[in-house]
Amino acid sequence: MNGLRWVISGGLAALFAASLTACSTESFCFTNCGEVGPGGAAGVGGSSGGSSGTAGFAGGIVGGGGNGGDAGAAGEAGSGGCAADLTSDPLNCGTCGNKCSLPGAFPACSAGKCVIDQCAPGRFDLDKNPDNGCEYACLLTDPPTEVCDGLDNDCNGKVDEGTDLQQDKNNCGACGVNCEANLTNASATDCVEGLCAITQCAPGFGDANKVPSDGCEYTCPVNPPVDEACNGLDDDCDGNVDNGNPGGGQPCTETCPNGTCLGQCTPGIRQCAGDGTFLCIPGIGPSIETCDGVDNDCNGTVDDGFDLQNDPKNCGACGTSCDVPNGVGSCQAGACVFVECKPGFADLDPAQPGCEYACATPVPGVEVCDGIDNDCNGVVDDTAILPPAGFCNSKAGTPCAGTQPECKGALGWICPYGPDAEVDDQGVLRGIETRCDGKDGNCDGQIDESFPLVGTLCDDGKFGACRSTGAFQCNATQDALECVLTKPGQDAPGAEVCDGVDNDCNGLVDDDLPDSAFAMVPLGAVMVDAYEASRPDASASASGLLANVACARPGVLPWVALPHAAAAAACKARGPKYRLCTAAELRQSCEGPSTQVFPYGNSYQPATCNGADKATPAKLEPTGSLAACTTAAGAFDLSGNVTEWTSTKTGETKTNPNFDIYQLHGGSFLSPAIGLECSIDLAPRAAENAILDSVGFRCCKDP
Repeated sequence: MNGLRWVISGGLAALFAASLTACSTESFCFTNCGEVGPGGAAGVGGSSGGSSGTAGFAGGIVGGGGNGGDAGAAGEAGSGGCAADLTSDPLNCGTCGNKCSLPGAFPACSAGKCVIDQCAPGRFDLDKNPDNGCEYACLLTDPPTEVCDGLDNDCNGKVDEGTDLQQDKNNCGACGVNCEANLTNASATDCVEGLCAITQCAPGFGDANKVPSDGCEYTCPVNPPVDEACNGLDDDCDGNVDNGNPGGGQPCTETCPNGTCLGQCTPGIRQCAGDGTFLCIPGIGPSIETCDGVDNDCNGTVDDGFDLQNDPKNCGACGTSCDVPNGVGSCQAGACVFVECKPGFADLDPAQPGCEYACATPVPGVEVCDGIDNDCNGVVDDTAILPPAGFCNSKAGTPCAGTQPECKGALGWICPYGPDAEVDDQGVLRGIETRCDGKDGNCDGQIDESFPLVGTLCDDGKFGACRSTGAFQCNATQDALECVLTKPGQDAPGAEVCDGVDNDCNGLVDDDLPDSAFAMVPLGAVMVDAYEASRPDASASASGLLANVACARPGVLPWVALPHAAAAAACKARGPKYRLCTAAELRQSCEGPSTQVFPYGNSYQPATCNGADKATPAKLEPTGSLAACTTAAGAFDLSGNVTEWTSTKTGETKTNPNFDIYQLHGGSFLSPAIGLECSIDLAPRAAENAILDSVGFRCCKDP
């Protein structure tokens, strides 16, 4: 079988043969072969005679054969359980059901552990590790002797061991490379570092190009070779003609001036020029004379033409230069003398030679504050320089007070203003303040002029009673204003009330007022104001300014000093059912169901209502101030305080223009007792255009 050697013991051979018919993987996976299951059939006997085969493994594994003699009896049938010896059964090795299976190997169980019983054909256990089986696949050659062919002939894990490809001239660099067979015209070869090398060429040939691969490619012109001679021939067969200067090498003086070598001039060398002729290759020849202690032009005189007493480049001796760093010197009597500095340099340190200081300006001038040593004295921005007059703003009473200029080199003069002064990136005081900080940042005598709204009123944008108000103040970052609310408004809109306030926060004051906004008492089917009419914005101390609608509420000064038409319009503004009361309606409401003379009874009680005897001097009181001056229905001040316009017309002035006359009711704070009665018999009258501080009104509402 192509040289392969199969070595299988008798018992394993039977197992191997059985596995060939039952396995679908490797031929040596006998642990999976012939398995019947619990209580399986008997194992197959051995193939040759001898003692009977051993009992079949549990589960129906085939039995082993004898070593010789008669065929063994069939193994006993498996028991169907785990009755095997766990220390040696490869199907139950160590534990029941643990089948030994090792790659490329016939396994066995020893002391309860799976081990290699024998490697399969073409497999070897080189690492002696039973866990990975026979891991090395290799085919033994016949005979299994290692030769140089790129194969592991003896299957020991090594290829072509024993062959040195670096030195074996029969296998030089690779198997089969024979140096003697491959190199032409070479009588002796060797292998050096894996490459064929020529050690001797065949007679009449030479290796002129020194390339071993083409052998001794050069045909010698002289055979046999001899020592090289100056004849234009390659006598020694090395590929070079007249090499080594044959017959030459002697000194010659033809190239020296006049055939005599003086000074730096040296004799030449005799050189073969071929065909038996020779040339004189010059030595060192003459050159231009320089001051170096050598006779450069080979005329017999050293350094001729140089004046060591006056030459600033060679003063007193060759190479002694009178030049100094950044300065000018001269040679006098063979000694160097310093003359001056070159433009742009100065000699500030006598201990150092030359002019060591480089001036910042080509032409030194007056020192200025610019970070440059303008006068080239070694000091930048001398302290003696003065700043320009009025350079800094030092206005008293500002953050700039007392500021004096400072020289900051390349930055020039700067003003070191304090932190409260506002400057730009260059340190220059800003013309317009950018910080809102309550300070005069640009020192112009004004504080935060860029933020003129500081301290002015602001709000949260809501309307009416919901509006919160405050004042504009500088924000935390000092770059803008913010509205700081100090007077909060109500949280949510409420019902509109006749008080001069936008209670429902819709932007309109006293709009769409409900009937409940007015305090009224019944007079039959008609409703009468419980209080004298007042302006919406009236208070206990001021009658107010708003005239859009007549209110009826206690504790405020009544609405007085208005003509009849204005009073009627103020009532009508409440709604279509509202109007000025008639004189009769006010009298009836004042008298009550008992037809009293006064709201509180039939007998006059001084100071009960606000008449002439209430106070001295007489004055107007807030509505409802006198609790006793009320009717049984709850109407206040129908007697006294203000005389009230009615809608009852009593006549005309019969003037030009003509004015209607209307009856007034109830007397005022100026009226005596008789004028405070509820009856209208003595009630005063007034032309419709009358405007009096004692005349007011109240409204009635039709059903």
